[in-house]
Amino acid sequence: MDNRQEEKVTIESLNELLEKFITLSLDDRGVDFQKWVKSVSGEVESFCHEKMNCDKDDCPGYKSECGRCWLVAGTLCGGKVQGKFAEKIGSCTECEVFKDFIGGDPYKRQRELIFVLVHSLLLRTQELNEAMAEIKTLSGMLPICAKCKNIRDDKGYWKQLESYLSEHSDVQFTHSLCHDCVKELYPKLADKLKKVRQQP
Repeated sequence: MDNRQEEKVTIESLNELLEKFITLSLDDRGVDFQKWVKSVSGEVESFCHEKMNCDKDDCPGYKSECGRCWLVAGTLCGGKVQGKFAEKIGSCTECEVFKDFIGGDPYKRQRELIFVLVHSLLLRTQELNEAMAEIKTLSGMLPICAKCKNIRDDKGYWKQLESYLSEHSDVQFTHSLCHDCVKELYPKLADKLKKVRQQP
């Protein structure tokens, strides 16, 4: 096999891998990324704790599913917590464990960087989905009574404005009285408050 044929096979293999990634990205069942990586590329020959002679079995990367410590957040490299995936990946790709696994093979490096890219996209997607789940929004037109300001819900029941908004958003209400209502309900108190506000 000459170099051109090898390069073609390598490119075809990368294209197949990218197609598998696209399929994974469209899968909304919450696939375990580490298991998926192991299934499409195999496990790393030896774990980082073996290569580095590390005995930190409480490290999240210790015997990770696919053996790729660079895809695991919070690893204990050199006895120090490495933080989030986005914070550590730069130093991981310079680590001797990563370099030893790559072995100078540009195809392997490109494949692992594709794993890193897809992993970061999946993490961002997960963060966005969690944020969206926390957001409650109101949209469309709300039928509201012109006199009492009650709102008709989608089942046809009339509810107080506060009740409706609390159920359909993250709004919490505290109650107070505006100046006009204080004047109407408590005229003596309104006069006292007016005098207090007018004092320098």
